[in-house]
Amino acid sequence: MPPKISMDKETIALLGVDAVHDTFAGGQKYVFICTCHGIKCAVKMFRYGFGVREKRELKFYRDNTHNAGIPKIIDVIDHRGETIVIEEYIEGQSLNVVAGRYFGDYDKISKLMNDIIDIMRPIWEAKLVHRDLKPPNIIIKPDASPVILDFGIFKDPEQSTITDTGFQPHSWDFAAPEQLFGKKEHISYRTDFFCLGVIAYSLYYQRLPFGDSKDEVLANFKAIPLEYVSDPTCKLNILFKAVFSINPSERPRNVELLKEAIRV
Repeated sequence: MPPKISMDKETIALLGVDAVHDTFAGGQKYVFICTCHGIKCAVKMFRYGFGVREKRELKFYRDNTHNAGIPKIIDVIDHRGETIVIEEYIEGQSLNVVAGRYFGDYDKISKLMNDIIDIMRPIWEAKLVHRDLKPPNIIIKPDASPVILDFGIFKDPEQSTITDTGFQPHSWDFAAPEQLFGKKEHISYRTDFFCLGVIAYSLYYQRLPFGDSKDEVLANFKAIPLEYVSDPTCKLNILFKAVFSINPSERPRNVELLKEAIRV
């Protein structure tokens, strides 16, 4: 069972919490879905302090506050030596919860991919990489538009990486080969392109393209070319062929070519 978490009375009074609707305990932070002063929001408290990673993520959100596809920061409060971040609440459901709606539906998937690409375009053009694009990090709003969450491990090639080792943060089931192989020097916007291809495939077929375990995926990534099964009539085959390459340099070199691969 997930750990039981609660917000103390002093913090409730400080934030003007009218109600706590839900709570989540992640690896790095606690998240409370609350109504504060009549506004529904996500209150984030950090388990291990507000360090370099958290400061980078906060700066990212502030720098991209104009991007409608990313949650906005409402307030940042320092309380008893800890930092509390109050973030816009996004009404909707995560993509992994509603994935069944996209089964075999090229039109829905292609629209979703294009919407995600439009959100990510200015981020990629700024030479930043999300590094963890996956269905749980994408909220589908009631109007079917997506919002992308969790830029906590985004990569900026102009800055040092979060870790000094070869390990690169990722989720194995939606990761690109260079992430699983720990080749941090190869990680770029084309890494995110690969992850989007895995998302599109998993939505269309309701299964992963390269295996159901990390070991299976790693074994497949060592094969040349990559092996995956797809119906010859699937309209997403052009996208799969474009992004499913071990070598990042063989994937589309820009957003326009990525979008072109989605069009039929």
